[in-house]
Amino acid sequence: KTVLELGAGCGIPALACAAYSNPKSVTITDLNPETIDNIRYNIELNDQRQQRDGDGKDATATKTTTTASSIDWGDEATYPSNTLDYVICSDCIYQKDIVPLLKKVVTGLLHPDHGMFLYVAPEGGRDGLPEFIAAMKAEGFECAREEIAPDVYRENPLKSGDEEDCFLHFHELASTVYVLHEFRRVSR
Repeated sequence: KTVLELGAGCGIPALACAAYSNPKSVTITDLNPETIDNIRYNIELNDQRQQRDGDGKDATATKTTTTASSIDWGDEATYPSNTLDYVICSDCIYQKDIVPLLKKVVTGLLHPDHGMFLYVAPEGGRDGLPEFIAAMKAEGFECAREEIAPDVYRENPLKSGDEEDCFLHFHELASTVYVLHEFRRVSR
């Protein structure tokens, strides 16, 4: 399977896919060149950790190719040449005017027969999410599942466990309910 993360920031969801789900390839994308440099650094760190600690995968499993690249959602020339099995995205809709661009890039990247889009966002407070769901339905997708993330998703992610640092960096984490939206193409 092939996976691409849109608007990745530091790329944690895509890096988790690469480490734990054994896809053929993972592409981690953002628009900002400095962010892409940071993603490449995070890929290196994860590769080093997996080499040092072992990746926990079956010895016969193929190694996942993980890359970083810049995608301008409005410019199809920046899209990968092949369609993908999965596109993932976390909390990229902040206002209604982003909806047409996100719909364009998602539908342009996904394999037309079996591509799936996974989107996670806070339950409320994001202008444009209802419009995005409606736009995806109009484009031939169904929101096959909406699932509230389990409580473990809101736990302190810091290795140190320091609650003050966690609040400083992730102040919304403990009080926000996150929802996973799974979009699939409606059978033709």
